[in-house]
Amino acid sequence: MEENMNMQKPEHDFSGIESTLIDGIASGLFMESVRVKLFDIMESPVTPDQISEHIPLDKAVLQALLDFLEARKLIVNSDNRYVNSPRASEFLVSSSPFYQGNILEMQEQIGDSACSAMRAFLRDQPVKNHEGDYGKKKSSAGNMNFLLGPAQFAMRGTLQDAVAFIADLPQFMSAKKMCDIGGNHGHYTTALLERNPSLSAVIADIPKITGLIGPGFQNSDYRDRISVLPFDLRRDTLPEQSYDLVLTSFLLHMFADNLHEVVKKIGDSLRSGGVFVTQNLDSGSQYGCQEEKTVRELMTKMLGYPTHYLDQELLKDVLHEAGFADYRVQRTGSDKSSYILAALKQHC
Repeated sequence: MEENMNMQKPEHDFSGIESTLIDGIASGLFMESVRVKLFDIMESPVTPDQISEHIPLDKAVLQALLDFLEARKLIVNSDNRYVNSPRASEFLVSSSPFYQGNILEMQEQIGDSACSAMRAFLRDQPVKNHEGDYGKKKSSAGNMNFLLGPAQFAMRGTLQDAVAFIADLPQFMSAKKMCDIGGNHGHYTTALLERNPSLSAVIADIPKITGLIGPGFQNSDYRDRISVLPFDLRRDTLPEQSYDLVLTSFLLHMFADNLHEVVKKIGDSLRSGGVFVTQNLDSGSQYGCQEEKTVRELMTKMLGYPTHYLDQELLKDVLHEAGFADYRVQRTGSDKSSYILAALKQHC
């Protein structure tokens, strides 16, 4: 050992830095708990031995896992009987209408793609952008996550808020035909059809999605009012002056680099006096968690998209140039980190 070894102590605490890595490990442990439906088992109070009847884990490992989940306030321990917290019961039990398992899988999937891209970027290697599928795996399970995931995300509040907002628009009840661009799961569309019996709809989305949802709608109560259109907003155009209402939800940010062109394309598909409604996330510090926003923005850029957010004022300027006016805006979602904006296409 060197006699002159530096025994000077550091001035700062390293734990705040290390916790970033620990959080990454924690997310993996949490996701495995969701995958094996551990929270389903704890919907009623159970002992570790009763949990072991469903999930055969070493007792010491299981206890450590339960301690981990309890520390994160996902479960509650009372006399060595474990039960879900109210939040876990609402969002992590697979039979709940608000279950979030697939959107969590989808976000992990996107995160893995973003990390792979970051590794390539830092090594000055070609970064493969996941054109058109936002990091989607080439598997049926991966595709289903990209269908069920957004549906589960919508159920957190953005769907309910958006439908109430649209149904309250002066033009809504007189609308006869709408197009939901990037409509994916179709929950927004079906909810609006429920509120306006005279309305029919087209769900326009990429072929991978329409191939999944098409058969379901053909056999549903909406088969005479919903059609499905394979459509890519980057390349395809919609029929001109065909719709009274066009909707996009959490889609326009992907086209921030050519927003003028995309909004004009949407405007061309609307009849004079028609309404364009768009729901987006914004990066404003007043709403949502800023740390999470920085992670989402970095992931988005790593996957080759310009941004995860869309500024309201920028969007209004673009809409004005495309011939829209009479804006109406409202915050949406449980944390109000998104907004919905309606704009009227001016009469020619």
